[in-house]
Parts: sequence; structure tokens; C-alpha cells
Amino acid sequence: MDFFEGYIEGPVRLRYIRAGKAGAPVLILLHGLRAYAHWFDEFIEVAAPDFDVIALDQRGRGGSDAAPDGDYRTEAYVADTLRLMDALGITRATLVGHSMGGTNSVNFAATYPDRMGRLVIVDSAPILAAPGLERMRAEMGRTPADFPDRDAAGAFLAGLHARATPRNFAIRLDWMLQDTPDGRIGWRIDRAIFNPRMKPDPAEKTWAALKAITCPTLIVRGGISDMITPEIVAEMAEIMADARVVEVPRAGHMVVEENPVDFAAQVLPFLREMLSG
Repeated sequence: MDFFEGYIEGPVRLRYIRAGKAGAPVLILLHGLRAYAHWFDEFIEVAAPDFDVIALDQRGRGGSDAAPDGDYRTEAYVADTLRLMDALGITRATLVGHSMGGTNSVNFAATYPDRMGRLVIVDSAPILAAPGLERMRAEMGRTPADFPDRDAAGAFLAGLHARATPRNFAIRLDWMLQDTPDGRIGWRIDRAIFNPRMKPDPAEKTWAALKAITCPTLIVRGGISDMITPEIVAEMAEIMADARVVEVPRAGHMVVEENPVDFAAQVLPFLREMLSG
């Protein structure tokens, strides 16, 4: 599928990709901590016949600029999403956010309820499970600053993303990596994002945002996720005004890239309710 590639100018220049049906309900896809807009490519292809789909390279990743002031707080991401919508003349959208993108989507929905259609939270929660946090910290701790060549980079990433579909893994190689001026292979991500002084949002902040959301919400958990427990997902749904829960089988935390077929099968019926409502 061909994607339109666009940029939003401003203090942080943002890149986005877009595909789908003009005039249809708008979906805005927000990726996780170490990802990029093209992480959603396979989902965009199956959603595009019914929706106007936009995936954003969030600040410091993909083709978007790094934050010049090192601001990677949730509030900055929420402001970027609002800036994207305003620049494209979008009055209302459904947000689909994975992991960090889920936190950003939850806070956007709580802050701007009048700009929301629906909300999809993908393997994201106020409290993260210890096994997943320990795995992520270990991965980040052993991640080198760069690699001698793409084969070495690919071998390293294959160890982190063993369940990714072949297509998603190929996309990851393109959008996580870039050539450096000295002929090595570096990351297409601002290293300031991994500043050890940066902490996740306090749990109570996210709980309060969840309680404030009024739009219909789908909470998606990877069936074998080590980051989000069934118990925390059930608690999220219980406190929200209008939420339901689904699980994607044979998928861990990286739900969309590990089982894109079943992810779409679980999410699209919820989204298509907008088409008949």
C-alpha cells in the first residue's frame, strides 16, 4: 500500500503517514516507547478501506525531530497529537495507542473529550507487571549505542523481537536504524528518551485519566503479555464509563507486530460500530 507522507511544522517537526478513505472516521495510531509510525503498517492496510488512518512518528522517533529541550513528558506527546489534529483540520478522531502510546491516548482522551470518537488502549496500564519491566530494563541496559553494520544490528534486534512477523521485522530494521556519518549503524531514536532520570507517569495520574474518559473504549491485552496482567485490565474496565476488554492470542506485549491478523480481528469490529451508528 502507498502511504501519503506529511509533516507538521512547529517547535518539534512531526512526520506522519496517512492512508484510507477520505471523509471516513479518522483513526490516529500512536506507537510505543521504542517504535515508529510504520509499526502499524499491516493494521493500516486492513483498516484503510473503512477509515481515514493516520500514524504519527512521535517526537524523537522515526522521521520526527527530537525534542530540542529534551521534553518527553506525556503532556508534550498530548500537545503533539492536538497539534496534528488541528493542522490537518480534524475535529474528532479515534485514538489507538500501544504501550506508551496508550498512556498518551488515555491522557488525550481525558483532556479533550470533545475531540474523541472512540479509544483503543493496547497493552498499556497504570501499573506494569514486574517481569515485563525487568525485561525492558535489561534490554535497554544491553542495547549498544551503535553497530558496525546492518547484519549485527539485525542479529541484535532478532533477539529482542523473536515473535515479530517477518514483514514487521523488516519494517523494524528500516525504521529503528539509520546510517551514521562514520559508516556505522545507529538508532533512529533520540537517546535522551532513555535518560534514567525520566520516569513513567505516576499510577494515580493514569487512574485519574481513565476515570475521566467518557468515550467508548476497547482495552486490548496481548494474551501472553509479560507487561500487563488480566487483573489490571479488569480493574481498568471496571472504573471506566464505557469499556470492554479483549485479548489477542499468541501475542506478547508487542501485540500488533506479533499477531497482526488476530489484532485486527479483535479491534476492527469495535471500530466499525462507528460506521453504522
